Amino acid sequence: LITEIVARESGTGDYVLNRPEIEVEHIWSNHYEQHLDEFQTEQEFVTTRATIGALLVLPKSFNASYGDASYEVKVQQYFSQNVLAQSLNSKKYENNPGFLQFVARSGLAFKPYAEFKKQAILERTELYKSILEWNWRREAE
Repeated sequence: LITEIVARESGTGDYVLNRPEIEVEHIWSNHYEQHLDEFQTEQEFVTTRATIGALLVLPKSFNASYGDASYEVKVQQYFSQNVLAQSLNSKKYENNPGFLQFVARSGLAFKPYAEFKKQAILERTELYKSILEWNWRREAE
């Protein structure tokens, strides 16, 4: 639903949700040892990794091919995917008038991430919540 809202409001068709085989993608690979600077326990890492702000909906074939890659690799590949995945990449904020107009019109806190740390997940979680609240208010009018 979140991906569909952003796609619709950006004036882009969202091919991902029209495909029969989509999966939930964890933005972080499942490597606690890569995040020791941010987490005191593996359970805290696992919980954060499963937070909605750390997830995307992507085609199964894409998810399988990049699932264990680092964020720095994935963020480049996300630009070929749906608008919500693209919004992680700084290229989305250049020459994309539909998306940029939606961001300006909605006031939602979209931003790209060169690194995807724990703080980024917290911010994306709040962004997803804000997208749903924004859409609910818009539909209630």
